[in-house]
Amino acid sequence: MILIKSQRANTLLQNPRFESPEVLPGMRRFPGDEVVLWVGIQWEGKIVKNLSFHGELEPYQKIILESMASLVLGKPLNLLEALTLRECEAFQRDKNSQVAIEGLTAEDEKLFKKIFSWVRAWPQVEAPKEYRFQSQNGGFRRLSLAEKIRELRAFLNSPEILKLYQNHRRPELVDLEDLTAFVEAPYGTEEERSLFEELHALGVETFGEENLNFIPDA
Repeated sequence: MILIKSQRANTLLQNPRFESPEVLPGMRRFPGDEVVLWVGIQWEGKIVKNLSFHGELEPYQKIILESMASLVLGKPLNLLEALTLRECEAFQRDKNSQVAIEGLTAEDEKLFKKIFSWVRAWPQVEAPKEYRFQSQNGGFRRLSLAEKIRELRAFLNSPEILKLYQNHRRPELVDLEDLTAFVEAPYGTEEERSLFEELHALGVETFGEENLNFIPDA
């Protein structure tokens, strides 16, 4: 049994600093099946301005994630390369000689190392920007490959797409072959497949190109 023993940690459970009561736009879902976890990051250059999380979590898991967020706030994400579960636990101690969380196991260490590595590899994307395709040079199909990629990435980073995927991982362009765009996006459930179909329809409408095809690369 895992016990939360520090007053500092228990107070944080009552008044969390980084936990969100809901999935926020721009959050990504942890890909492992060990825990249901969503994380969002706001940037200031290469520095973490804010980190939020939401999920179906045990109290001690919330405390560890609160520690992770506190320790990385105002710093670059590469700090997570060396972060350990023990450091996160120690961060919540009332006294150095008294553990904040008792009963953590090697399995917990393995899980949080995986979470830290996942957050460490977070893609730094620009803030969403309004997007409207400026049809020039005969339309989308006449653009160079580099221009098509630039336009598609801007489209996928628009507030309209962010709103569409507000409770899901944001879609990202993986590859482009002529008019076939391979997009990394959730596609495992009926809801996610419906979202992808809507994404495809919006892309066709936005670029005025009926042969533009979006292929899921989940």
